[in-house]
Amino acid sequence: MASLKSLKQTSLEAYCEEQGEKFYWISNEQKVLDRTLKSLVGEVRFPSQITSMYCGRVRDSVIFGKSYVIGESGRAVFLNQSHRNYSRDEFSRYYFNDIVIERLARPLIEDECCFLGGFSGQDRYFGHFIFEFLYRLVAFEMCGVLGKYPIVVFDEIPASWMSFIELYGVPRSMIIQVPQQPCPKFKAVWIASCPNFLNSDSRYSFWDDGIHFLRKRLREKASKQFPSGPGRVFLGRKGARHRRLVNENLVWDFLSSHGFVYPDLTGEPAAEQIAAVASAEIIVSVTGSNSSMTQFAPNNVSIIDIVPPKLGGGLGSLGFAAVIGQTYTRVEANSVSSSAPSGINDDIEVDLAILSKALELADKL
Repeated sequence: MASLKSLKQTSLEAYCEEQGEKFYWISNEQKVLDRTLKSLVGEVRFPSQITSMYCGRVRDSVIFGKSYVIGESGRAVFLNQSHRNYSRDEFSRYYFNDIVIERLARPLIEDECCFLGGFSGQDRYFGHFIFEFLYRLVAFEMCGVLGKYPIVVFDEIPASWMSFIELYGVPRSMIIQVPQQPCPKFKAVWIASCPNFLNSDSRYSFWDDGIHFLRKRLREKASKQFPSGPGRVFLGRKGARHRRLVNENLVWDFLSSHGFVYPDLTGEPAAEQIAAVASAEIIVSVTGSNSSMTQFAPNNVSIIDIVPPKLGGGLGSLGFAAVIGQTYTRVEANSVSSSAPSGINDDIEVDLAILSKALELADKL
């Protein structure tokens, strides 16, 4: 294994060209959009960029954590969430443990396949799984390799996550599970760039076509199992490890008196999770994993998002609303923390009077 200092960064496009392998630009749109969201309280300007999406096939490569590859020459190809290419400092910070563990024997995947990945172990973040991995199924389909080759995911990912892959149309028999560490090595593997991410200039980037395509397919498949769902839905943070809503019981007492239901989505199959929001007219969500489900709500839904004071929020309800055209209103909560300064993972408390006003406005639509 080459030392960290000797690693060279290159693009997947160049890497594929050197190997004589296939590379596809699925979307190479560079136009920057200032999206105007419809809101209960007026217009919301949301600076975002259309993602350039690509996919390619490489040989004899190791794939690390969140999806970059490294060849035998010690050349690294970075594909991940925050930017298309990580800097050397970011590489060192995020993947030092993966480099050290290189000394261990790696599992070798002999069959040609498509790498989807995911999170395993303690790093199980459903919202990030949706944003950073699931949409790659659409990329593989657009390249004509989905269904032709198996899909590789990390082992230990929850069964409910697996159900989203299966609902999309990948049978369990076509899914290979491998350890996240030591990182697997592949004879031949298809990899796709991250569909949605925070760009280096602090603009959120979204693969619009991918969002619309996946959303349409999963909504249609879920509706065959669950034709209708509730009209008013609360997506809370019960049982969360951080960013908990400390007055959630009071919030729920208020919302339940106004006809809301509070579905427990934890561990539920994909179709049931989607059905819980697929007919919603109003969704009140606490920013977090569950709020990523608002992408499966109708176009004309009104989303009231309870957000920590220092969390701008783009890869969540706000971002999906910007792409889909849903009505989105941010309700800023107060940080509840003994630390200084407060952080985005602090527990929060929302003012019921403000939440009540937002609901009143939503009722008038």
